[in-house]
Amino acid sequence: MLKEHLNNIIIYLISKEEYGEHVKWVLKRPQEKKILVVIKKCKFFTRKTNFVRFIIKLGKISIDPKKVKAIVY
Repeated sequence: MLKEHLNNIIIYLISKEEYGEHVKWVLKRPQEKKILVVIKKCKFFTRKTNFVRFIIKLGKISIDPKKVKAIVY
């Protein structure tokens, strides 16, 4: 039986208290629908991440230079 799974969710909040509450809320939704979330693949409280060809940092989103290398040169 093929299990559904969930990929690529970003939760961005400044407040750690708000962040924790939002993470709990978001992770509860797939569980209710029997959708698999692999916690060991999750990253929490990061300041920088690569996401769909973008680099996301606190207050800044930029294109990953590796993804546009052929165009720049």
